[in-house]
Amino acid sequence: RNVRWGQYKCKNFTCLASNTTGRKGFFKCTDCFNLTHHELPRWVNRGEIDPETNQTVDFSVHEVLEIKRGEIRIGLDFSIGTGTFAARMRERNVTIVTATINLGAPFNEMIALRGLVPLYLTVNQRLPFFDSTLDMIHTTRFLDGWIDLILLDFVLFDWDRVLRPGGLLWIDGFFCLKEDLSDYVEAFKALRYRRHKWVVVPKKDKDDKEVFFSAVLEKPPRPFR
Repeated sequence: RNVRWGQYKCKNFTCLASNTTGRKGFFKCTDCFNLTHHELPRWVNRGEIDPETNQTVDFSVHEVLEIKRGEIRIGLDFSIGTGTFAARMRERNVTIVTATINLGAPFNEMIALRGLVPLYLTVNQRLPFFDSTLDMIHTTRFLDGWIDLILLDFVLFDWDRVLRPGGLLWIDGFFCLKEDLSDYVEAFKALRYRRHKWVVVPKKDKDDKEVFFSAVLEKPPRPFR
């Protein structure tokens, strides 16, 4: 009753949770409506270790929160998903607002049905938060190699505005062409944040032409203007 199904290929949650991805009408996060198998273990443990680098781009909630133990209370998840990150953080008494759009599926309605807070927001909008108020910003599956560098600068500037000094920016599994990595990395370096985690591993299913990049960065203290 909460969902207007007319605009989607799938007309119920059973279809969205199925393994038949071709008929769903979207390609980002095709398994995130499968709460039992795909979503349940996410962010609980570290992800698969790359044998070449002996590293993983999938950090756990526990290891990231340990960086600033007891200091992370509220934050934003800017991703394509069904609110699992917010649910995982709620288990740690951290309140997360999930910003997403209904990209081919009722992501916002699903987040609300899970008792979490959705924020319907496009990537080119300023965040509706006051300056220096959030303890954490997390993003996955959304800001990837498709994004223009000018738009990325706008997004990062706005995230920097709302993140408090000492807050964490968690870039989770950003992927792009290997040849474009240096350009994207420079955009993140321009923030001059402190590095706590910084990992680059090859994306195995793309003939070594694409890479995953993950990082946990801390906003430094700055004088008020």
